[in-house]
Amino acid sequence: MGRFLTLMKSGIMLDLYWLKNNRASFISMMLWPYLMLGLVLGMGFIFGSSEAFQRNIGLKVNPITYFVASTVVVMACLGIMWDVGGNVLFLKWIGALPYVIVAPHRISMTLILSYIPRYLFLTMFQLLEFIPLIFLVEGIKQGIFKLGVMVLALTLGMLPLLGFSALFAIVFMVTGEEESNLLSWLNPLILLFSGAFYPVALLPYWAQLIAWALPSTYTIELARLSALMGSPRFAQIIFLMGILLGMAMFYNLVAYSFIGVGERRALKKGAL
Repeated sequence: MGRFLTLMKSGIMLDLYWLKNNRASFISMMLWPYLMLGLVLGMGFIFGSSEAFQRNIGLKVNPITYFVASTVVVMACLGIMWDVGGNVLFLKWIGALPYVIVAPHRISMTLILSYIPRYLFLTMFQLLEFIPLIFLVEGIKQGIFKLGVMVLALTLGMLPLLGFSALFAIVFMVTGEEESNLLSWLNPLILLFSGAFYPVALLPYWAQLIAWALPSTYTIELARLSALMGSPRFAQIIFLMGILLGMAMFYNLVAYSFIGVGERRALKKGAL
């Protein structure tokens, strides 16, 4: 337990000093969620209306709450993919990956436990930014409940996404530098199949099959339940929670089983 706490503490200190020494980045981090939301809503209201949006997706939802939930979850998913899977690439580029692999902590534990504090801080910070807007469009009572659904989605969604992203870390450990741009085109595809840009139910059947295997799909769907007019049914929430917990067990067990194989192959291959 002491080793795990040390890794989490190192992640906290890294982020605190990064924010302290990069104030411009901190300001841009505060503005970025509203810029994304403003772009999506602006284009939506230019080319349509809230009634047309509800008719197209077949749900009676509040468009603002719907896209607030989508924005926060999409940014969280991108953050996990880049900071867990993509961090292996960064360590490769600066020549530090061999030292991280031979460190006392397994690289999977280092990548995941040092990232958890950053994920919780950044996602909750972004959600806090939207509290005034949620209270304005939903009211305080409904707003608190719907923010709770978003927090639940972000917290539970983190668990399978960590294991899912760790699988990419394994791939990057055993491939050469020519594969370094994999996440650049794979991330948008994952978000597309997850329903970040378009509801999964409206995708082709073959795309829905891919979506069902992605943990980000259920994270986005759980967060979007907060946008339903009135209170979403608890049965839907419990169902998605169960899927996310099951996926968390599956992806993390698979990642934990193969991370050692990836380390040994990378060292044996001399690709590092």
